[in-house]
Amino acid sequence: MSKRRKFLVIFAAIIFVVGAFFIATWVYSTKQLQALRGQEVYVTPEKGAQELIALYYSVVNKVEIVQAGREIFEELWFVEVRVWAAKRSDGKGFSNRDYDNPGWFFLHVQNAWVFVTESKFPEIIAFGKGFYGLRYTDETHLTLSQR
Repeated sequence: MSKRRKFLVIFAAIIFVVGAFFIATWVYSTKQLQALRGQEVYVTPEKGAQELIALYYSVVNKVEIVQAGREIFEELWFVEVRVWAAKRSDGKGFSNRDYDNPGWFFLHVQNAWVFVTESKFPEIIAFGKGFYGLRYTDETHLTLSQR
């Protein structure tokens, strides 16, 4: 195989891989944003974390927000908290501590924030949302709960 032909094959392979990456991130981000429609939205990531604590813990004695801020992308925040409570709703213990240390991702959508589980790869969704200018539209949540 000549050098020129080898170069063209390698160049075509690189173009294919890069193209596949961008197509895959666009498709994945679009599908995940569609899946997030209808989900509860929150005024701030911190308010969202407080509502998740109320959902996942019983007899909460104390809550401390350890960190709440931007992740890699401006529209993606991570909220880490410490929760002193009697128990978790799933029955798991607190791993030899008197508190639990959960963290949650929140994605900025319209004028609110929506919870995204880690298993949905929120970084990829935020990348796609920002890079491709994807929009989250959900008319069912135009009014935010101010809980």
